[in-house]
Amino acid sequence: MTLSACSDDSSDSADSSASAAPSSTAEAVAAELDARAEDLMLAESDFPGGGEYVVLDKAAIDADEDSDPEVTPANCAAIVEMDEGTDQFDKARVEYTLTDGTSIETEVLLGQNGSLDDVASDIEACPAMTLRGPTDNGAELVAEMENSVEDVEGSTVPAKTLVSTGTATVGADSVPITIRSTGAYVDGTTVSVQVSLTGEGAANWNSDDDAIVVDLLNKQIAKVQEAAAQ
Repeated sequence: MTLSACSDDSSDSADSSASAAPSSTAEAVAAELDARAEDLMLAESDFPGGGEYVVLDKAAIDADEDSDPEVTPANCAAIVEMDEGTDQFDKARVEYTLTDGTSIETEVLLGQNGSLDDVASDIEACPAMTLRGPTDNGAELVAEMENSVEDVEGSTVPAKTLVSTGTATVGADSVPITIRSTGAYVDGTTVSVQVSLTGEGAANWNSDDDAIVVDLLNKQIAKVQEAAAQ
């Protein structure tokens, strides 16, 4: 999870790179997949209509990521530093931004470093956390978040969703924020779908939204499975 995509204005769309899948202190293992992560990305037509579609390769993702924020309590660092040990693996991400500011990200990481049991354990050990970090103009952003984990119904492989809800504050400006990160492991690869909601939309979530996430996750899983079968 990073604070880097939260703008100077806390009412703008906030974002996070936390994934529900790769949380563990286990040794990271590369996927035996003869494919580039960028080639495994979903097409624009796979997403809900009316959004802006951008594909980022590993170089673009690495360039966009700032240092990890300060996290309290200390045991919650396991959630924030979920990609630790996987820097050498190829990865790619689709960023899809809707007109209401909602952000949808799908990501493939050609490796994994944990298990779903590790995910649940890490999240249950950190029901609440505070993150502090600088915005682009140097102001401090403070995010007060509560965490929970959900099983995913309808996914073609086992998956978990990390739900983080709270408030992002810059100076006197605060905005509600909800980040739902759904992740799974398939053929040694980590796949995830993350939805970030801010402002009035932060509390708006229903079964139709769950269905969209599961559909995207299953399509991403299928892309990886097809590549692994070749």
